[in-house]
Amino acid sequence: MRFALKLALLFLSLVTVITEPAAAAETGEDSTATVLLSPDQGEALAAFALQSEGRIRSKPDCSHLVHQLYARAGLIYPYEDSRVLYRGVSDFQRVKAPQAGDLVVWLGHVGIVLSREEKTFISSVQSGILTESWLAPHWVRRGRPRFYRYRVGPETDMNLLAKVMDDEVQQPDTRTEARRATDAERPSASFPTITEAHESDGPEQAIEPLSPQNARSIGKSGHDSNSIVALINQRQMPGKRQIAATMIEASKAHAQRLMDSETLEVAHPFAVFSRLEVEKIKIKHEKGSVTFRLSETMSQEDGRILPVRTTERELAISRRNDGIWVISDTQGRAYLPQEQALEVFEHQTALFLRQAPNSNNTRVIVKALDRLYDQQPGPPQQAAIR
Repeated sequence: MRFALKLALLFLSLVTVITEPAAAAETGEDSTATVLLSPDQGEALAAFALQSEGRIRSKPDCSHLVHQLYARAGLIYPYEDSRVLYRGVSDFQRVKAPQAGDLVVWLGHVGIVLSREEKTFISSVQSGILTESWLAPHWVRRGRPRFYRYRVGPETDMNLLAKVMDDEVQQPDTRTEARRATDAERPSASFPTITEAHESDGPEQAIEPLSPQNARSIGKSGHDSNSIVALINQRQMPGKRQIAATMIEASKAHAQRLMDSETLEVAHPFAVFSRLEVEKIKIKHEKGSVTFRLSETMSQEDGRILPVRTTERELAISRRNDGIWVISDTQGRAYLPQEQALEVFEHQTALFLRQAPNSNNTRVIVKALDRLYDQQPGPPQQAAIR
């Protein structure tokens, strides 16, 4: 009798060993110990995501929207499209009962859960960034969604996450004001990628754009091409107003290139300014310095995002053999006008998140964008994404 009982227990244990991994594989849930996003953290993330509705200038597709919002909240993971997310990735654990902040995923679409009780989520569809119910007929026809919860790990930026949670405590719950899409608003089968189209008025005649050819020719003349800020195409010594105008227009041109194709050199410092004036000019034997007074709304030094300040910066100025005046910053600092900065950093954030989502440079760009969002006018609950 005792032998038969032991044999039965052995049989049951073998069945358990065999069936448990199969069940876990079927549900996509990892049985190993892991730290998942807590309900409070999820609520803060959901409220943070809801603030994006109608206030993102360049509408990303569904998976890029989710990836960007998670990254801005400190929840870092390598970008994947919705089809990969649907199958499951290591940074998320599949769950049966969703909570706010979880991913809701169909094969071809992804969003962020806002309310489990109301069955609502926010996502990017063809008609915009909308709040909907996953029980709406057009979503039901796509099949049952899967829900995934973020795994908190070493890549998570806990400082950013804490800031999002702190902001949520100070702000009222606006989910009841969410704009619901009607059943007639159907999601698109394919979603456009992040694109930004801009038209440049072009620099004034006194300014020579910093093309690659110009940069190379300047480098041969003894200047580091990364240090060049602006060029003035004239032989006579420029005055204060002309230098200031040149700096502003060259900064606008640089911002335009960053919105079109170039990648910001995060290894070098950058400054976003709202006002720029020339304090003094010192030139002797066609070489010297220009002291600028800048009202900086944000700057970056050694990976640290610095707050608003008024500061003086001394840049070098010299005249080339062909008569063109070169204004350069020995630290390779990039100067960006405030009115273009938000679009620049939205575009750069998308680039960095695609190319190197877990890098320190990406974290710097995300923090810079977060600082710019916080500076936008309007009530606090409307300032996070504009």
